Amino acid sequence: MTIAESLGPDVTEERNFVSDALHKLSQPLTALHCSLELSLARDQSPEEFRSSVEAALQNAERLRQRLLLLRELSDAGDPGDISVPVDLRRLLEDLREDLLPVFESAGGRFEVDCVPLLVRGNVAKLGRAFFYLLEYLLRHSPQASLRLTVQEANGWAEIKVMPASTSVSPASPNARSVPVMADEVEITHRTLRATGGSLMAVESASGEVFCTASLPISK
Repeated sequence: MTIAESLGPDVTEERNFVSDALHKLSQPLTALHCSLELSLARDQSPEEFRSSVEAALQNAERLRQRLLLLRELSDAGDPGDISVPVDLRRLLEDLREDLLPVFESAGGRFEVDCVPLLVRGNVAKLGRAFFYLLEYLLRHSPQASLRLTVQEANGWAEIKVMPASTSVSPASPNARSVPVMADEVEITHRTLRATGGSLMAVESASGEVFCTASLPISK
């Protein structure tokens, strides 16, 4: 047995995280290098040179965004200060207020129905995690409309997010679905797991994304 194996699944998870991070950074970095190399390798008109610089800037921005997400991912496993209970309804209503103009500009809507609940967690970390998740779901919602509901069940806050225009549940036996593997979803998953919660995100056969999450209610 290797040292890594004796330390258990945490080391394996971190090893997978580093491998995944290297893979995700290599593509925009390679594209950036190639666009700059091509710019220097041949004579270009001012228009061509400008186009090459714009392509390099786009790849640099992709690289910057990937780095930001990876930084959030690396930090998501730390629960932070969870000594103060989080008012989940207020947190989600604040997020709705922040994101509503984005939804409306895309011709959609964002509905939140949350019972009053105090949950375990760090308000700043939970806020960032749900922001990333909702922003991702907005980009993958066919009509840019989401419905988020929260109910209490046996000491847990049960959270569901789905397209506002559909009545199909991810648990429906007729809804063929696959897990969603995205950085934004993984950030939320790690953040909730660090406080004892969980998250599952699936994509239906029609391309709609459904999420179910849980957070422990503060005693």
